[in-house]
Amino acid sequence: MRHAWMVICAVLAASCSPSEAGGQFDTSLSTQQVMKHVIDPAAIALWGRAGSMETEKGTVYLTPETEEDWAAAEHEAAIVAEGGNLLLLPGRGLKLTASDNDWARFARDLTRKSLAVKTATGKRDADGMFKAGADLYQVCTDCHEKYYGPFLKPDGTFVPPN
Repeated sequence: MRHAWMVICAVLAASCSPSEAGGQFDTSLSTQQVMKHVIDPAAIALWGRAGSMETEKGTVYLTPETEEDWAAAEHEAAIVAEGGNLLLLPGRGLKLTASDNDWARFARDLTRKSLAVKTATGKRDADGMFKAGADLYQVCTDCHEKYYGPFLKPDGTFVPPN
């Protein structure tokens, strides 16, 4: 949980700092860095708290069991939600054609779906958390299908469109 608070503070501090160019936001972290250091860790941790998995010992349920685990899931959902906002900052989005509105739609959906997960975790609703998490996962999958997969080289290196 301490890690989640550190990430939130870092995100808030970064989003409030003026850029070197005199702009309102410091977007020196690339889109890929925001994904790697902010969104992905929180989303992966969040998905690890819902559903179940089969092991040699039987079914293991991943639903939070303690108040601390529920609170951590709520924090992670909030980080992912704010990550969607970070992707919309001027200078942060991928360089796309004027007719491509999907980037903004995916970023807004990321925030909206993450807030639904946060609401479910706040209610300690395991089923709601799982369903909202599945909706969130679908947004991520759809976005990555368009903006990540096509730009992977055979060696796994990501080369963003410019």
